[in-house]
This record gives sequence, C-alpha cells and structure tokens, in this order.
Amino acid sequence: MKWIWKNRAGSGFPLTVAIVLVILLLSCAIYEYLRLSIIASGVRDAVQSSIIAVSTENYAHVYNGLREGYSGGYLLNASNGWREHVTTGDVLERLDQTLGLTAKGSDHIKFAGLNKEFTISELQVLIHNAPFAPSSSAEAPRFEATVTLTLEVPLSFGWTNLPPMKSTLTVKAGYTPKF
Repeated sequence: MKWIWKNRAGSGFPLTVAIVLVILLLSCAIYEYLRLSIIASGVRDAVQSSIIAVSTENYAHVYNGLREGYSGGYLLNASNGWREHVTTGDVLERLDQTLGLTAKGSDHIKFAGLNKEFTISELQVLIHNAPFAPSSSAEAPRFEATVTLTLEVPLSFGWTNLPPMKSTLTVKAGYTPKF
C-alpha cells in the first residue's frame, strides 16, 4: 500500500489535459470574436462604399446649388418654385453585387457554401439635404446620406446553443465643398 501511495508517475497528466482544454476553449472564443469583427467590418466597408456612390450620384444636383450660392440639391420647377432634387440610389442592389447576397423576402443573406454567413435586413437610406439659401454657409448643415441596417451573424462557437450576434450599423457619407 505504501508503494502505491508513493508512486505518483503520471499525476500531472490530468492537469496538463485540463490546461490544454482551457487554452483551446479560450482560443476558440477569441477566434470567434475576431470572425465576427471581420464580418461586421467588411459589411460596414461595403455599405460605406455604396453610400459614397449615392452621394457621388447626387453631386451634380448639390454642385448646381453650390455654384449659384446655395448648398443643397434643389431644382427650379416650371412654376418658378424650388423643390429638392436628390436621390437615394439603390444601395441594396450595390450591396447584393459587392457582397454576393441572396434575397430571401426582405432579408439579404450571404452564404458560405451551404451555411449562412450573415443576414442584412431593415435597410433604410436617409438623405439629409442641405438647406436652401442658408444665411451663413459656415453654420449650415451639409448634404449627408445615412444608411441604417441590421446585421445578424450566426455564431459558430457554442454549437448553435448561443443566439446570433445582432447589430445595428449606421454609416454616414456627406458632401463637403472644398471652397
């Protein structure tokens, strides 16, 4: 009996296994966080590219007002009245092309093979036109386009027991004259 008590060969093995499992678990959680950050950053960059394209499309309308001393996108109609002349563009179509999304109802889904990588929904585009003939161009708000959307990314860590990451992304792009 004394020999069994003194023979401790291999007693560090369970502790080593436990340490390795904890390190694996922590590294999986860190890699999952990095995966979610990369997906959110990529979607934000694609949305920003799309909204900049919409702002660029409105450049001609805004420039005409700026050239005449105004700072907004306005057009003189037939009855000599001014009306806003801006467009929201087709941000969702640009996102579908850029990110390779598939439309399923009101949601747009990115697939990686057969697995869903992320879903974009509730996309809203708001155009904030600069005021017509502001009294002070330094204090007047500028032309801005804002996109708000909901990004949902299913987690690969937790074996579908954890709810997906849902985030509301807001991206702004504006036109600021240099002169």
